[in-house]
Amino acid sequence: MTTPDRIVFDAEPLIAHADDEPGSDVVEEYLDAVAVAEATGYASYVNLSEFRYTIARKYDRATADEYLDWLRDLGIQPVDVHEAWAAASEYVLTYNPALGDSFALATAEHLEATLLIGGDDDYDGISDVPIERFRDGSA
Repeated sequence: MTTPDRIVFDAEPLIAHADDEPGSDVVEEYLDAVAVAEATGYASYVNLSEFRYTIARKYDRATADEYLDWLRDLGIQPVDVHEAWAAASEYVLTYNPALGDSFALATAEHLEATLLIGGDDDYDGISDVPIERFRDGSA
């Protein structure tokens, strides 16, 4: 695997990694690249919010927050919503992905980064930003 220099993590790969879902080993390779400074990692606050409520519902808030702290310590940089809100709305108008997915796209576009996603079809037909999938299909 050749890791891109700049990676934006959608919520799905982070959830998959935290929950040891199929493909989590691939996500770990991307996270390892960030940890050793071979790549710079980012995530929109919107996608971090998706991660938090998903993991908190399955386990608890403390578990979700502990993982988020670990991501920050690892080197994942949160990206403010104001950096991408207008572009996110354009993605919804043009392609109609879920709002969180549109923020992931807009964040990758803003940072000129590769977006790491899962297997959902919200990204089908989108070529505005480089996209890499860590798995086919959902967990």
